[in-house]
Amino acid sequence: MCRGIRIVTIEDLKELRYLDSEIKAVQQEIKGMYNTYRSPAFEKIGQSPLSPGDPTSEAVQKITTLQQKYNRMFTEMADKRDRINAWVAELDDPEIRSIIRWHYLNGKSWKQTSKLVYGANSYYNARKTLMRFFGREK
Repeated sequence: MCRGIRIVTIEDLKELRYLDSEIKAVQQEIKGMYNTYRSPAFEKIGQSPLSPGDPTSEAVQKITTLQQKYNRMFTEMADKRDRINAWVAELDDPEIRSIIRWHYLNGKSWKQTSKLVYGANSYYNARKTLMRFFGREK
């Protein structure tokens, strides 16, 4: 099956999908922060704000912090993808390789994966085959 490469579990594959989703969410959050326009805050007469407001400066600070988080996550994901790709390349079963690549590495749904691998529109074909491979189903 695999020669000298650490075995990948179904949990490792799921973690990769979640990390990919989280990276996309952080990208979206960063993109949204570039809009620094804010409506003026209405305060009671005679009160001053707790701190001077500079929405551009605040946005830059938040974007920088999120960008650092994004870079760490992206590096982690690249490392995981490299390890999973090396493991998948060592698998003897082309059906399992194809299912893992379509579903976990390319982010396709189970239905899309089944269609791409088998030409069938069933949700269960690819998923059931992979779960059997990992010993999760009979």
